[in-house]
Amino acid sequence: MQIASEQLIALLIFLVTYLLLATGYRERTIAAMAGVGAIYAFGILTPQEMTGYVDVNAIGLLFGMMIIVGALREAQFFRWVGVRVASVCRGRPIHLLVALTLMTAGLSALLDNVTTVLFMVTVTIDIAELVKLDPKPYILSEIAASNIGGAATLIGDPPNIMIAAATGFSFPEFITNLAPVSLAALSVSLFYFCMRFRKTMKEHGGEQKLAAPPTMASDAPPDRRLLWTGLVTLVAAIVMFSLQDVVGVYPTVVALAAAVILLFVGGPKMPEILRDVEWSTLIFFGSLFVVVGALEKTGWMSLVAREMLPIVGANRTIGVSVVLWISSLISAFIDNIPFTASFIPVLTDLGSLSGVNVYPLWWALSAGAGLGGNGTIIGASANVIATGLAQARGVKITFMEFARTGIVILVLTTALANLILLARFWG
Repeated sequence: MQIASEQLIALLIFLVTYLLLATGYRERTIAAMAGVGAIYAFGILTPQEMTGYVDVNAIGLLFGMMIIVGALREAQFFRWVGVRVASVCRGRPIHLLVALTLMTAGLSALLDNVTTVLFMVTVTIDIAELVKLDPKPYILSEIAASNIGGAATLIGDPPNIMIAAATGFSFPEFITNLAPVSLAALSVSLFYFCMRFRKTMKEHGGEQKLAAPPTMASDAPPDRRLLWTGLVTLVAAIVMFSLQDVVGVYPTVVALAAAVILLFVGGPKMPEILRDVEWSTLIFFGSLFVVVGALEKTGWMSLVAREMLPIVGANRTIGVSVVLWISSLISAFIDNIPFTASFIPVLTDLGSLSGVNVYPLWWALSAGAGLGGNGTIIGASANVIATGLAQARGVKITFMEFARTGIVILVLTTALANLILLARFWG
């Protein structure tokens, strides 16, 4: 009886927290913290359990990269990149949209997508300020591209890393099975954003070219010491990320070590950069882990996953479709990391049954978790980080504003992924 009561309370707290996020009635960090307070007040999670559900690796990685990004931004590196991109695209909004979206997807396949959006949102807002454009369409397209691109490789998205750890799937296997899905989804997403915002972009000069490339003449001289130390630190961190399997050092450790080194040698501006870290985003991120953790603790996510077991094992076509769509839809409303963690045991158990081939279902889970993150502002870590960073720069993207485009992208890309996966595993 007590367990049933805790389940109901945990679900109600999640729904109320989600309603506050959806309506914007309270600022999202405050809403998430209120959810944590309610969970503690009702005794659903102890303080020790709360800390256990917080993904310290994700928050540590985010914090470290925020320091590096902050240093490079202070040194005007992103504005320099923005000038070059705007110059190549001649200031045409559609060309900028395509260039920035493709750049985001490519980086997300090779780096963590949270790290990628940290860079790209900063670049995008700087470009928008230079050429007098509304940055929202670009940021929304980049967020979608980060989740789509991250789904293509083993290292691009945390759910893929979790699946690889559980199954032993190799890097080439992820590319073989998921890269075609990501490429097709990226094409559809980019086409949608071009069509969706074409009129807005034309109103902002879509048919005009810049008479000359924008310059930074009015900007303060760049801090060369900060620029070079920031770039060296960034390159070193990326190299270490790529060599993780060889050196055995986790990305979080690399990011934090790089941040500490940069804070130590970066110069007199580093204390200011440390103060400007998006602490509210980090708090929101941690609080969200706790609210979802209460659902995990009370068995809701395992219950949903277990109920799917008979359907998934009945037929390959039905199984692939069900796993894909359920993963996609649930990941739109619950961070895809805890959902993937709860679903992995289901497929593992199903694989132990005689005559059940779960190999296609793993790829359906991976694709659904990646693509479903585009549905809402809390569907993926990259969404939370990108919109938080944008809001700090004066570009507010509300929950409903995000969902109006995100749900469409989710449906289009998941439907396309369904066709590709069925064709891939037909017979």
